[in-house]
Amino acid sequence: MKVELLEENKVDSQRLLQEIRELRERHPEYNQFCITSETPNDLFTGAGKCLNAEDYIILNDMFKGSYLETLINEYNEFFRWRILCLPHKTTYTIHKDCMDPDFMNVRIHIPVVTNPDAYLVFYEDELHVSGKQTIEYHHLKEGNIYKVDTTDFHTGVNYSHDVERIHIVAEKWVPYE
Repeated sequence: MKVELLEENKVDSQRLLQEIRELRERHPEYNQFCITSETPNDLFTGAGKCLNAEDYIILNDMFKGSYLETLINEYNEFFRWRILCLPHKTTYTIHKDCMDPDFMNVRIHIPVVTNPDAYLVFYEDELHVSGKQTIEYHHLKEGNIYKVDTTDFHTGVNYSHDVERIHIVAEKWVPYE
């Protein structure tokens, strides 16, 4: 299973949204923000691709004393905490998150805003020009915390006509047994 429910009704999504709203209003041109980074005031470097994700452990100053900081402290085995905003009628590219063949990339997903048309989609293999394969898809509900294996091909989709999807995401590397 690619998605596992860690904790049900654990998170106050409205409280998280209040903390994120100001950031979204100040920077509407960005869809990804670093909660933790390599320096205490960098909201953008490493929000997308980065080489040394395990170095993104310094809490950005604007989140000190926040509810987000409480979650980071509770799940401190994860690093590179980010806010991912997926606009309506949008999908990410199909990709893998594994950088090292000896490790699985395990992420924590905390849905802050979602809708019935937002999913994580997992693929058996890389897509080719044409062919058949099985996909696995999951709708993650607000208030819950999920563990997600993003080692293999996957994407995030938001088919909503008017609702942006916002998730808090962090990662850790787990050695294969």
